[in-house]
Amino acid sequence: KMENIDNDYLKSRVIWEERLSLVLDIAEQMVVSGAEVARTEYSIRRMCRGFGAARVEAVSIATSLIVSVYYGENSAVTHTRRIERFAYNMDRLEKMNELSRNICENGLGVEEGREKFNLLMSEKGYSFYTKLIFYMIIAFSFTLFFGGSIRDAVASAAIAALFKCIDEFAKKVELNKFITIIISSLSGGFLAIVAVKMGFADSASMISIGNVMLLIPGIMLTNSLRDMFGGDTIAGGVRFIEATLIAVVIALGFSYATVFYKDIFSEVIISSTREWSPFAVAAVSLSTAFIGSICFAGVFNVSAGKLFAAGMGGFIGWASYFVLGFFMLSEPVKYFSAAIVINIYSEVMARVEKAPATVFLVVSVMPLVPGGLLYKTMGFALAKEWEKFGSTGAEMLSIALALALGMLMANSVIKSMRRRRMRKLGYPV
Repeated sequence: KMENIDNDYLKSRVIWEERLSLVLDIAEQMVVSGAEVARTEYSIRRMCRGFGAARVEAVSIATSLIVSVYYGENSAVTHTRRIERFAYNMDRLEKMNELSRNICENGLGVEEGREKFNLLMSEKGYSFYTKLIFYMIIAFSFTLFFGGSIRDAVASAAIAALFKCIDEFAKKVELNKFITIIISSLSGGFLAIVAVKMGFADSASMISIGNVMLLIPGIMLTNSLRDMFGGDTIAGGVRFIEATLIAVVIALGFSYATVFYKDIFSEVIISSTREWSPFAVAAVSLSTAFIGSICFAGVFNVSAGKLFAAGMGGFIGWASYFVLGFFMLSEPVKYFSAAIVINIYSEVMARVEKAPATVFLVVSVMPLVPGGLLYKTMGFALAKEWEKFGSTGAEMLSIALALALGMLMANSVIKSMRRRRMRKLGYPV
């Protein structure tokens, strides 16, 4: 009799080992692809309950997943998983999220779930050359967006092509991401100066600002704020510190070039966009925000069918900021309001497109990220212009805080409404 009990226990444990292995594989890919902590933990709990678990404890902290499943009488199994790399892929996130829902709601078995998982892992995103074009258009668009000339935008696009090649090489040789960022930012800053020296462009600063936007860790920054304000303070705080450190390294790399070529930056160069009418400036900023956001969606591997919707988020966010400028003088208030708008838009599109809100939010926020101010702040620090450094840094921090508070308010209201609806439908919260 005891032997039969032991055999039943071992069989049950093997079954749950297989189930939990699949659950962690899916959860790992969600984190790697750009999921926030709350979504990952919630998906783990629902999948395990879908498999019949009595109780589930799931913890996601930065680069680790820890899951304990309780089943039967006093039986439990625990798995841990360390995540060593990130490759942001919104299309894979969306499909892994859909797979987790199929396990929860449609009773998908382990074998079928494993088969679908392997099929999703074999899918490839946009090609190298397609992403190269996305990189170049982003740099071109945001150089114009921040006030650069057409010549500056062309030079910025050329440097962006180099960035993509560096990024591809770094992935192949598994180079440390900070070393990759330093190489890219230093080479980008020097090439911007060379372009001006040779007469191909007008402003090295404008070229650099356009390229800074390519390297800013937008997904990491957005998710870290959502995690912290969602109650996952430790995981969100770690990601926020990492995102901030990366952003500072990027800006320092570009700005360091000014130490060797101060004469270029001491000249006041009027960009061609500044000579345009207010209507033309508005048209340029809105159109480049839209185009740049679409290309960011491509870089983040948003599926082709959702590129337009993702790009519209960037357009709507910047349009909100622009329109509010006619009624409000405070920059932080405009950014705060725009953050609320893009959060609402992302949630609406998540329902319409049946995809995670993250897919749209991380793209929509890009035109609002104060990359230009970050670059200028670091430039003033290297030039030892401490008064300007303080004022520009304070402005940048106030805008970042306004964006964070806007996202906090919108997230809190949306999450509260979602929990109420789920309780009414009888789903676990």
